[in-house]
Amino acid sequence: MKKKNDKTYKKVKKVSVIVSYVILLLTSVIFVMAKWYGQTFNISFAELYYTMLSPLKGTGDSTIQQIIEGCIVPILFLWIFITGIYFVMLQHKISINVLFKGKPWSNQYFNKYLMISIVLFCLSICSTINEIKLLPFLKTALDKTNIYEDYFVNPNEVKISTNGKTKNIIHLYLESMETTYASDKEGGFQGENNYIPNLTQLAKENVSFSNSDKLGGFKYLYGAGTTSTALFSSTSGIPYSFPADSNGGMTQHEKFAAGTTTLGDILNEYHYNQEFLCGSDSTFGARKKFFEEHGNSTIFDYYTAIEKKYIPNDYKVWWGFEDTKLYGIAKDEISRLAESDDPFNFTFLTVDTHHIGGYVCDECENKYDIRLANVIDCADRQVYDFINWCKQQPFYDNTVIVISGDHQRMDDILVSGVNSENRTVYNCIINTDTKAQSETKNRTFTSIDMFPTTLAAMGFEIEGDQLGLGVNLFSKKETLSEQLGYDYFSNELTKYSKYYIDHFS
Repeated sequence: MKKKNDKTYKKVKKVSVIVSYVILLLTSVIFVMAKWYGQTFNISFAELYYTMLSPLKGTGDSTIQQIIEGCIVPILFLWIFITGIYFVMLQHKISINVLFKGKPWSNQYFNKYLMISIVLFCLSICSTINEIKLLPFLKTALDKTNIYEDYFVNPNEVKISTNGKTKNIIHLYLESMETTYASDKEGGFQGENNYIPNLTQLAKENVSFSNSDKLGGFKYLYGAGTTSTALFSSTSGIPYSFPADSNGGMTQHEKFAAGTTTLGDILNEYHYNQEFLCGSDSTFGARKKFFEEHGNSTIFDYYTAIEKKYIPNDYKVWWGFEDTKLYGIAKDEISRLAESDDPFNFTFLTVDTHHIGGYVCDECENKYDIRLANVIDCADRQVYDFINWCKQQPFYDNTVIVISGDHQRMDDILVSGVNSENRTVYNCIINTDTKAQSETKNRTFTSIDMFPTTLAAMGFEIEGDQLGLGVNLFSKKETLSEQLGYDYFSNELTKYSKYYIDHFS
Protein backbone atom coordinates (compact mmCIF):
# COMPACT_ATOMS: atom_id res chain seq x y z
CA MET A 1 0.00 0.00 0.00
CA LYS A 2 2.84 2.35 0.92
CA LYS A 3 4.66 1.65 -2.37
CA LYS A 4 1.48 2.41 -4.29
CA ASN A 5 1.06 5.70 -2.44
CA ASP A 6 4.72 6.60 -3.04
CA LYS A 7 4.33 5.84 -6.75
CA THR A 8 1.16 7.92 -6.96
CA TYR A 9 2.80 10.77 -5.06
CA LYS A 10 5.84 10.79 -7.34
CA LYS A 11 3.62 10.79 -10.41
CA VAL A 12 1.48 13.64 -9.13
CA LYS A 13 4.57 15.55 -8.07
CA LYS A 14 6.12 15.11 -11.52
CA VAL A 15 2.92 16.33 -13.18
CA SER A 16 2.72 19.31 -10.82
CA VAL A 17 6.31 20.29 -11.61
CA ILE A 18 5.64 20.12 -15.37
CA VAL A 19 2.37 22.07 -15.04
CA SER A 20 4.02 24.72 -12.86
CA TYR A 21 6.83 25.07 -15.41
CA VAL A 22 4.36 25.59 -18.27
CA ILE A 23 2.35 28.09 -16.22
CA LEU A 24 5.48 30.11 -15.48
CA LEU A 25 6.40 30.19 -19.17
CA LEU A 26 2.90 31.44 -19.99
CA THR A 27 3.11 33.93 -17.13
CA SER A 28 6.33 35.40 -18.54
CA VAL A 29 4.66 35.94 -21.94
CA ILE A 30 1.65 37.69 -20.42
CA PHE A 31 3.78 39.82 -18.10
CA VAL A 32 6.22 40.98 -20.80
CA MET A 33 3.53 41.77 -23.37
CA ALA A 34 1.42 43.65 -20.83
CA LYS A 35 4.41 45.75 -19.75
CA TRP A 36 5.40 46.41 -23.34
CA TYR A 37 1.84 47.46 -24.22
CA GLY A 38 1.62 49.78 -21.21
CA GLN A 39 4.93 51.45 -22.01
CA THR A 40 4.20 51.75 -25.74
CA PHE A 41 0.57 52.75 -26.03
CA ASN A 42 -1.64 55.34 -24.41
CA ILE A 43 -5.16 54.32 -25.39
CA SER A 44 -8.22 53.31 -23.43
CA PHE A 45 -9.43 49.74 -23.20
CA ALA A 46 -12.44 50.75 -25.29
CA GLU A 47 -10.21 51.64 -28.25
CA LEU A 48 -8.28 48.40 -27.81
CA TYR A 49 -11.54 46.48 -27.60
CA TYR A 50 -13.07 48.00 -30.72
CA THR A 51 -9.84 47.55 -32.69
CA MET A 52 -9.53 43.89 -31.74
CA LEU A 53 -13.17 43.18 -32.63
CA SER A 54 -12.94 44.89 -36.00
CA PRO A 55 -11.31 43.12 -38.96
CA LEU A 56 -7.57 42.82 -38.28
CA LYS A 57 -6.75 41.84 -41.85
CA GLY A 58 -4.43 44.51 -43.20
CA THR A 59 -2.51 45.19 -40.02
CA GLY A 60 0.89 46.62 -40.88
CA ASP A 61 3.58 43.95 -41.14
CA SER A 62 6.13 46.28 -39.57
CA THR A 63 3.84 46.88 -36.60
CA ILE A 64 3.59 43.15 -36.00
CA GLN A 65 7.36 42.89 -36.40
CA GLN A 66 7.91 45.63 -33.81
CA ILE A 67 5.61 43.86 -31.37
CA ILE A 68 7.67 40.70 -31.79
CA GLU A 69 10.97 42.58 -31.49
CA GLY A 70 9.79 44.44 -28.40
CA CYS A 71 8.71 41.30 -26.57
CA ILE A 72 10.73 38.35 -27.85
CA VAL A 73 14.08 39.16 -26.16
CA PRO A 74 12.72 39.62 -22.61
CA ILE A 75 10.43 36.60 -23.05
CA LEU A 76 13.33 34.40 -24.15
CA PHE A 77 15.45 35.72 -21.27
CA LEU A 78 12.74 34.80 -18.75
CA TRP A 79 12.24 31.39 -20.35
CA ILE A 80 15.96 30.63 -20.12
CA PHE A 81 16.04 31.88 -16.52
CA ILE A 82 13.01 29.79 -15.50
CA THR A 83 14.33 26.72 -17.29
CA GLY A 84 17.70 27.15 -15.59
CA ILE A 85 16.13 27.30 -12.14
CA TYR A 86 14.07 24.16 -12.77
CA PHE A 87 17.09 22.33 -14.17
CA VAL A 88 19.19 23.14 -11.10
CA MET A 89 16.39 22.18 -8.72
CA LEU A 90 15.78 18.86 -10.43
CA GLN A 91 19.48 18.07 -10.78
CA HIS A 92 20.09 18.61 -7.08
CA LYS A 93 16.72 17.14 -6.11
CA ILE A 94 15.79 20.31 -4.26
CA SER A 95 12.46 19.72 -2.57
CA ILE A 96 10.09 22.35 -1.20
CA ASN A 97 7.56 21.24 1.38
CA VAL A 98 3.94 21.77 0.54
CA LEU A 99 2.09 24.75 1.97
CA PHE A 100 -0.17 22.73 4.23
CA LYS A 101 2.03 20.55 6.41
CA GLY A 102 0.44 17.55 7.99
CA LYS A 103 -2.38 17.32 5.44
CA PRO A 104 -2.11 14.03 3.55
CA TRP A 105 -4.18 15.29 0.60
CA SER A 106 -1.89 18.31 0.19
CA ASN A 107 1.20 16.08 -0.02
CA GLN A 108 -0.40 14.19 -2.83
CA TYR A 109 -1.84 16.95 -4.95
CA PHE A 110 -0.40 20.36 -4.11
CA ASN A 111 3.30 20.80 -4.75
CA LYS A 112 4.54 24.24 -3.76
CA TYR A 113 6.10 24.76 -7.18
CA LEU A 114 2.60 24.71 -8.60
CA MET A 115 1.22 27.01 -5.94
CA ILE A 116 3.93 29.61 -6.54
CA SER A 117 3.45 29.49 -10.31
CA ILE A 118 -0.31 29.98 -9.92
CA VAL A 119 0.24 32.98 -7.64
CA LEU A 120 2.69 34.53 -10.14
CA PHE A 121 0.25 33.85 -12.98
CA CYS A 122 -2.51 35.65 -11.07
CA LEU A 123 -0.20 38.60 -10.44
CA SER A 124 0.62 38.80 -14.16
CA ILE A 125 -3.11 38.87 -14.95
CA CYS A 126 -3.55 41.71 -12.44
CA SER A 127 -0.67 43.57 -14.09
CA THR A 128 -2.29 43.09 -17.50
CA ILE A 129 -5.63 44.41 -16.24
CA ASN A 130 -3.83 47.50 -14.98
CA GLU A 131 -1.83 48.07 -18.17
CA ILE A 132 -4.81 47.80 -20.52
CA LYS A 133 -6.90 50.04 -18.24
CA LEU A 134 -9.71 47.52 -17.93
CA LEU A 135 -11.09 48.57 -14.53
CA PRO A 136 -11.86 52.19 -15.51
CA PHE A 137 -13.61 50.82 -18.61
CA LEU A 138 -15.74 48.43 -16.57
CA LYS A 139 -16.58 51.13 -14.05
CA THR A 140 -17.86 53.60 -16.64
CA ALA A 141 -19.51 50.89 -18.75
CA LEU A 142 -21.73 50.03 -15.79
CA ASP A 143 -22.83 53.67 -15.45
CA LYS A 144 -25.60 55.10 -17.61
CA THR A 145 -25.88 58.48 -19.30
CA ASN A 146 -28.68 60.61 -20.75
CA ILE A 147 -26.31 62.79 -22.76
CA TYR A 148 -27.90 61.77 -26.08
CA GLU A 149 -31.49 62.22 -24.86
CA ASP A 150 -30.60 65.68 -23.61
CA TYR A 151 -28.27 67.04 -26.28
CA PHE A 152 -28.26 64.98 -29.49
CA VAL A 153 -29.49 66.78 -32.62
CA ASN A 154 -30.64 64.47 -35.40
CA PRO A 155 -29.20 65.65 -38.74
CA ASN A 156 -32.34 64.34 -40.47
CA GLU A 157 -34.47 66.75 -38.45
CA VAL A 158 -32.36 69.84 -39.06
CA LYS A 159 -32.65 72.15 -42.04
CA ILE A 160 -29.40 72.07 -44.00
CA SER A 161 -29.41 74.54 -46.87
CA THR A 162 -27.15 76.17 -49.41
CA ASN A 163 -27.36 79.83 -50.32
CA GLY A 164 -25.49 79.70 -53.55
CA LYS A 165 -23.03 77.07 -54.69
CA THR A 166 -21.22 74.84 -52.21
CA LYS A 167 -17.60 73.88 -52.77
CA ASN A 168 -15.81 70.62 -53.38
CA ILE A 169 -13.89 69.25 -50.46
CA ILE A 170 -10.55 67.51 -50.08
CA HIS A 171 -10.23 66.13 -46.57
CA LEU A 172 -6.73 65.03 -45.69
CA TYR A 173 -6.41 63.02 -42.49
CA LEU A 174 -2.82 62.98 -41.20
CA GLU A 175 -2.05 59.91 -39.12
CA SER A 176 -1.42 60.76 -35.43
CA MET A 177 -0.73 64.43 -36.21
CA GLU A 178 -0.54 66.31 -32.94
CA THR A 179 0.29 69.97 -32.40
CA THR A 180 2.64 68.60 -29.74
CA TYR A 181 5.25 68.18 -32.51
CA ALA A 182 5.74 71.94 -32.78
CA SER A 183 8.25 73.97 -30.78
CA ASP A 184 7.39 75.39 -27.37
CA LYS A 185 7.34 78.87 -28.88
CA GLU A 186 4.68 77.89 -31.43
CA GLY A 187 2.52 76.00 -28.93
CA GLY A 188 4.03 72.53 -29.00
CA PHE A 189 6.30 70.61 -26.62
CA GLN A 190 9.53 69.97 -28.53
CA GLY A 191 11.70 72.68 -27.03
CA GLU A 192 13.39 74.69 -29.78
CA ASN A 193 12.61 72.08 -32.44
CA ASN A 194 9.56 72.46 -34.65
CA TYR A 195 9.01 69.25 -36.58
CA ILE A 196 5.94 70.67 -38.37
CA PRO A 197 7.00 74.16 -39.57
CA ASN A 198 4.89 74.02 -42.75
CA LEU A 199 1.76 72.87 -40.96
CA THR A 200 2.36 75.60 -38.40
CA GLN A 201 2.54 78.19 -41.16
CA LEU A 202 -0.55 76.85 -42.90
CA ALA A 203 -2.46 77.13 -39.61
CA LYS A 204 -1.39 80.77 -39.28
CA GLU A 205 -2.33 81.67 -42.85
CA ASN A 206 -5.71 79.94 -42.88
CA VAL A 207 -8.49 78.96 -40.45
CA SER A 208 -7.27 76.78 -37.60
CA PHE A 209 -9.20 76.33 -34.40
CA SER A 210 -7.05 76.11 -31.30
CA ASN A 211 -7.37 75.34 -27.61
CA SER A 212 -4.86 78.12 -26.85
CA ASP A 213 -3.69 81.44 -28.25
CA LYS A 214 -0.99 79.58 -30.20
CA LEU A 215 -1.03 76.53 -32.46
CA GLY A 216 -3.48 74.03 -31.04
CA GLY A 217 -6.36 71.77 -31.89
CA PHE A 218 -9.01 69.43 -30.60
CA LYS A 219 -8.83 67.28 -27.50
CA TYR A 220 -8.97 63.52 -27.05
CA LEU A 221 -12.43 62.00 -27.14
CA TYR A 222 -13.49 58.58 -25.93
CA GLY A 223 -14.61 56.57 -28.94
CA ALA A 224 -12.39 58.54 -31.32
CA GLY A 225 -8.92 57.42 -30.30
CA THR A 226 -8.11 55.11 -33.23
CA THR A 227 -8.11 55.84 -36.95
CA SER A 228 -11.39 54.09 -37.70
CA THR A 229 -13.22 55.56 -34.72
CA ALA A 230 -11.77 59.01 -35.47
CA LEU A 231 -12.97 58.88 -39.08
CA PHE A 232 -16.40 57.89 -37.81
CA SER A 233 -16.69 60.51 -35.07
CA SER A 234 -15.43 63.43 -37.17
CA THR A 235 -18.01 62.70 -39.88
CA SER A 236 -20.99 61.69 -37.72
CA GLY A 237 -20.90 63.97 -34.69
CA ILE A 238 -20.94 61.08 -32.20
CA PRO A 239 -18.21 58.87 -30.73
CA TYR A 240 -17.87 55.24 -31.79
CA SER A 241 -19.48 53.18 -29.02
CA PHE A 242 -21.12 50.31 -30.88
CA PRO A 243 -21.00 46.67 -29.75
CA ALA A 244 -19.01 45.32 -32.69
CA ASP A 245 -19.03 41.79 -34.01
CA SER A 246 -16.12 39.95 -35.57
CA ASN A 247 -17.00 41.32 -39.02
CA GLY A 248 -16.71 44.90 -37.94
CA GLY A 249 -20.43 45.46 -38.45
CA MET A 250 -23.16 46.15 -35.96
CA THR A 251 -24.73 43.33 -34.01
CA GLN A 252 -28.30 44.41 -34.75
CA HIS A 253 -28.10 45.44 -38.42
CA GLU A 254 -26.22 44.44 -41.53
CA LYS A 255 -25.48 48.05 -42.42
CA PHE A 256 -22.67 49.76 -40.56
CA ALA A 257 -24.23 52.19 -38.05
CA ALA A 258 -27.54 52.01 -39.88
CA GLY A 259 -29.25 54.72 -37.81
CA THR A 260 -26.43 57.24 -38.18
CA THR A 261 -26.48 60.13 -40.65
CA THR A 262 -22.97 61.20 -41.64
CA LEU A 263 -21.19 63.76 -43.77
CA GLY A 264 -21.11 61.22 -46.60
CA ASP A 265 -24.87 60.65 -46.38
CA ILE A 266 -25.59 64.38 -46.59
CA LEU A 267 -23.21 65.00 -49.48
CA ASN A 268 -24.69 62.02 -51.30
CA GLU A 269 -28.05 63.80 -51.23
CA TYR A 270 -26.39 66.74 -52.97
CA HIS A 271 -24.96 64.46 -55.67
CA TYR A 272 -21.32 64.67 -54.63
CA ASN A 273 -18.96 62.14 -56.17
CA GLN A 274 -17.16 60.65 -53.17
CA GLU A 275 -13.97 58.68 -52.81
CA PHE A 276 -11.84 57.38 -49.96
CA LEU A 277 -8.13 56.68 -50.48
CA CYS A 278 -5.72 54.95 -48.11
CA GLY A 279 -2.35 53.24 -48.52
CA SER A 280 -3.40 50.10 -46.66
CA ASP A 281 -6.11 47.45 -46.71
CA SER A 282 -9.35 49.44 -46.40
CA THR A 283 -11.16 46.54 -44.71
CA PHE A 284 -9.02 47.09 -41.59
CA GLY A 285 -11.23 48.72 -38.96
CA ALA A 286 -14.25 48.42 -41.31
CA ARG A 287 -13.27 51.64 -43.12
CA LYS A 288 -14.36 50.27 -46.49
CA LYS A 289 -17.75 49.25 -45.11
CA PHE A 290 -18.29 52.64 -43.47
CA PHE A 291 -17.46 54.81 -46.49
CA GLU A 292 -19.30 52.60 -48.96
CA GLU A 293 -22.48 52.44 -46.90
CA HIS A 294 -22.47 56.09 -45.86
CA GLY A 295 -22.07 58.11 -49.02
CA ASN A 296 -21.58 55.41 -51.63
CA SER A 297 -17.89 56.28 -51.81
CA THR A 298 -15.48 54.70 -54.26
CA ILE A 299 -12.70 52.95 -52.35
CA PHE A 300 -9.08 53.16 -53.48
CA ASP A 301 -6.73 51.19 -51.25
CA TYR A 302 -3.61 49.02 -51.35
CA TYR A 303 -5.24 46.38 -53.53
CA THR A 304 -6.66 48.98 -55.92
CA ALA A 305 -3.15 50.38 -56.34
CA ILE A 306 -1.94 46.91 -57.37
CA GLU A 307 -4.90 46.44 -59.70
CA LYS A 308 -4.26 49.80 -61.40
CA LYS A 309 -0.51 49.12 -61.68
CA TYR A 310 0.65 51.89 -59.35
CA ILE A 311 2.67 49.27 -57.48
CA PRO A 312 3.82 45.71 -58.34
CA ASN A 313 1.82 42.72 -57.11
CA ASP A 314 4.43 41.81 -54.49
CA TYR A 315 5.07 45.36 -53.28
CA LYS A 316 4.38 46.03 -49.60
CA VAL A 317 6.02 48.36 -47.11
CA TRP A 318 4.75 49.46 -43.71
CA TRP A 319 0.94 49.08 -43.94
CA GLY A 320 0.84 48.79 -47.72
CA PHE A 321 2.49 51.60 -49.63
CA GLU A 322 4.12 54.79 -48.41
CA ASP A 323 2.77 58.34 -48.52
CA THR A 324 4.93 59.48 -51.44
CA LYS A 325 2.92 57.09 -53.61
CA LEU A 326 -0.32 58.02 -51.82
CA TYR A 327 0.02 61.69 -52.80
CA GLY A 328 0.73 60.77 -56.42
CA ILE A 329 -2.43 58.67 -56.56
CA ALA A 330 -4.41 61.41 -54.80
CA LYS A 331 -3.42 63.93 -57.47
CA ASP A 332 -4.53 61.58 -60.24
CA GLU A 333 -7.85 60.75 -58.57
CA ILE A 334 -8.68 64.35 -57.67
CA SER A 335 -7.90 65.47 -61.22
CA ARG A 336 -10.25 62.77 -62.51
CA LEU A 337 -13.05 63.75 -60.11
CA ALA A 338 -12.65 67.42 -61.01
CA GLU A 339 -13.48 66.67 -64.65
CA SER A 340 -17.07 65.83 -63.71
CA ASP A 341 -19.82 68.45 -63.63
CA ASP A 342 -20.82 67.17 -60.18
CA PRO A 343 -19.01 68.34 -57.02
CA PHE A 344 -16.66 65.95 -55.25
CA ASN A 345 -15.64 64.87 -51.77
CA PHE A 346 -12.18 63.31 -51.76
CA THR A 347 -11.03 61.93 -48.42
CA PHE A 348 -7.63 60.37 -47.92
CA LEU A 349 -5.49 59.16 -45.07
CA THR A 350 -1.72 59.13 -44.65
CA VAL A 351 0.07 56.33 -42.81
CA ASP A 352 3.83 56.97 -42.55
CA THR A 353 3.54 58.61 -39.10
CA HIS A 354 1.67 55.61 -37.67
CA HIS A 355 2.91 53.95 -34.50
CA ILE A 356 5.29 52.43 -33.73
CA GLY A 357 7.93 55.04 -34.57
CA GLY A 358 6.78 55.83 -38.11
CA TYR A 359 8.08 54.73 -41.52
CA VAL A 360 11.26 56.18 -43.01
CA CYS A 361 10.70 56.59 -46.76
CA ASP A 362 13.16 57.61 -49.48
CA GLU A 363 12.13 61.26 -49.10
CA CYS A 364 12.97 61.41 -45.39
CA GLU A 365 15.98 63.47 -44.36
CA ASN A 366 18.26 62.67 -41.46
CA LYS A 367 17.95 66.01 -39.64
CA TYR A 368 17.27 64.67 -36.17
CA ASP A 369 18.50 61.91 -33.88
CA ILE A 370 14.96 60.58 -33.38
CA ARG A 371 13.56 58.52 -36.23
CA LEU A 372 9.97 59.68 -35.71
CA ALA A 373 11.07 63.32 -35.80
CA ASN A 374 12.49 62.75 -39.29
CA VAL A 375 9.30 60.98 -40.38
CA ILE A 376 7.12 63.84 -39.13
CA ASP A 377 9.40 66.41 -40.77
CA CYS A 378 9.01 64.48 -44.04
CA ALA A 379 5.22 64.28 -43.66
CA ASP A 380 5.13 68.02 -43.02
CA ARG A 381 6.98 68.74 -46.28
CA GLN A 382 4.79 66.37 -48.28
CA VAL A 383 1.60 68.07 -47.07
CA TYR A 384 2.97 71.47 -48.01
CA ASP A 385 3.96 70.28 -51.49
CA PHE A 386 0.50 68.79 -52.00
CA ILE A 387 -1.24 72.03 -50.98
CA ASN A 388 0.96 73.99 -53.39
CA TRP A 389 0.03 71.55 -56.14
CA CYS A 390 -3.68 72.04 -55.37
CA LYS A 391 -3.32 75.82 -55.60
CA GLN A 392 -2.07 75.47 -59.17
CA GLN A 393 -5.04 73.36 -60.33
CA PRO A 394 -8.21 74.64 -62.05
CA PHE A 395 -10.45 73.14 -59.35
CA TYR A 396 -8.74 74.96 -56.47
CA ASP A 397 -10.88 78.12 -56.37
CA ASN A 398 -13.99 76.02 -55.86
CA THR A 399 -12.49 73.59 -53.35
CA VAL A 400 -12.13 73.64 -49.58
CA ILE A 401 -9.20 71.68 -48.14
CA VAL A 402 -9.49 70.37 -44.60
CA ILE A 403 -6.32 69.05 -43.01
CA SER A 404 -6.64 67.31 -39.68
CA GLY A 405 -4.97 64.68 -37.58
CA ASP A 406 -7.08 61.64 -36.89
CA HIS A 407 -6.22 61.11 -33.23
CA GLN A 408 -3.51 61.47 -30.59
CA ARG A 409 -0.27 59.54 -31.01
CA MET A 410 -0.63 55.99 -29.66
CA ASP A 411 2.99 55.31 -28.78
CA ASP A 412 4.85 57.67 -26.46
CA ILE A 413 7.64 58.79 -28.81
CA LEU A 414 8.00 62.61 -28.73
CA VAL A 415 5.03 62.89 -26.35
CA SER A 416 6.34 61.07 -23.28
CA GLY A 417 5.75 63.16 -20.19
CA VAL A 418 3.27 65.49 -21.90
CA ASN A 419 -0.06 65.56 -20.08
CA SER A 420 -2.90 64.22 -22.21
CA GLU A 421 -4.82 67.44 -21.56
CA ASN A 422 -2.10 69.37 -23.42
CA ARG A 423 -1.93 67.00 -26.38
CA THR A 424 -4.24 68.28 -29.09
CA VAL A 425 -4.85 67.14 -32.66
CA TYR A 426 -4.01 69.39 -35.61
CA ASN A 427 -6.62 71.06 -37.83
CA CYS A 428 -6.52 73.57 -40.67
CA ILE A 429 -9.20 74.70 -43.14
CA ILE A 430 -7.97 76.21 -46.41
CA ASN A 431 -9.89 78.22 -49.01
CA THR A 432 -13.22 78.50 -47.20
CA ASP A 433 -15.48 81.48 -47.79
CA THR A 434 -17.11 81.03 -44.38
CA LYS A 435 -16.15 83.57 -41.77
CA ALA A 436 -15.82 82.66 -38.12
CA GLN A 437 -18.41 84.49 -36.03
CA SER A 438 -16.48 83.88 -32.82
CA GLU A 439 -12.91 83.38 -31.72
CA THR A 440 -10.88 80.59 -33.32
CA LYS A 441 -8.43 80.63 -30.40
CA ASN A 442 -8.86 79.36 -26.83
CA ARG A 443 -11.66 76.99 -27.85
CA THR A 444 -12.49 73.66 -26.25
CA PHE A 445 -13.65 71.14 -28.83
CA THR A 446 -13.27 67.54 -29.98
CA SER A 447 -13.35 65.59 -33.23
CA ILE A 448 -17.16 65.39 -33.27
CA ASP A 449 -17.31 69.17 -33.78
CA MET A 450 -15.52 68.75 -37.12
CA PHE A 451 -18.68 67.25 -38.68
CA PRO A 452 -20.84 70.42 -38.80
CA THR A 453 -17.72 72.59 -39.08
CA THR A 454 -16.66 70.85 -42.30
CA LEU A 455 -20.11 71.31 -43.83
CA ALA A 456 -20.09 74.97 -42.85
CA ALA A 457 -16.65 75.44 -44.40
CA MET A 458 -18.04 74.08 -47.68
CA GLY A 459 -20.84 76.67 -47.70
CA PHE A 460 -23.70 74.74 -46.11
CA GLU A 461 -25.93 76.52 -43.60
CA ILE A 462 -27.05 74.46 -40.61
CA GLU A 463 -30.12 75.38 -38.62
CA GLY A 464 -29.07 75.66 -34.98
CA ASP A 465 -25.40 75.07 -35.87
CA GLN A 466 -25.35 71.59 -34.36
CA LEU A 467 -25.36 68.09 -35.84
CA GLY A 468 -25.25 65.07 -33.55
CA LEU A 469 -23.28 66.22 -30.53
CA GLY A 470 -21.00 68.36 -32.71
CA VAL A 471 -21.21 72.13 -32.95
CA ASN A 472 -20.22 74.31 -35.91
CA LEU A 473 -17.03 76.06 -34.78
CA PHE A 474 -17.60 78.91 -37.24
CA SER A 475 -20.78 79.85 -35.35
CA LYS A 476 -21.27 81.77 -32.11
CA LYS A 477 -22.55 78.65 -30.38
CA GLU A 478 -20.43 77.02 -27.70
CA THR A 479 -19.44 73.40 -28.15
CA LEU A 480 -20.85 70.90 -25.67
CA SER A 481 -17.33 70.63 -24.23
CA GLU A 482 -17.53 74.36 -23.49
CA GLN A 483 -21.14 74.36 -22.33
CA LEU A 484 -20.88 71.38 -19.99
CA GLY A 485 -17.15 71.35 -19.28
CA TYR A 486 -14.76 69.06 -21.11
CA ASP A 487 -14.21 66.66 -18.19
CA TYR A 488 -17.92 66.15 -17.57
CA PHE A 489 -18.80 65.86 -21.25
CA SER A 490 -16.03 63.42 -22.12
CA ASN A 491 -16.76 61.31 -19.03
CA GLU A 492 -20.46 61.05 -19.94
CA LEU A 493 -19.52 59.65 -23.33
CA THR A 494 -17.74 56.72 -21.66
CA LYS A 495 -20.99 55.53 -20.10
CA TYR A 496 -23.58 53.14 -21.43
CA SER A 497 -26.44 54.63 -23.43
CA LYS A 498 -29.47 52.60 -24.48
CA TYR A 499 -30.48 55.53 -26.67
CA TYR A 500 -27.21 55.20 -28.57
CA ILE A 501 -27.66 51.49 -29.22
CA ASP A 502 -31.35 51.81 -30.15
CA HIS A 503 -31.02 54.81 -32.46
CA PHE A 504 -27.61 54.57 -34.13
CA SER A 505 -26.99 50.82 -34.61
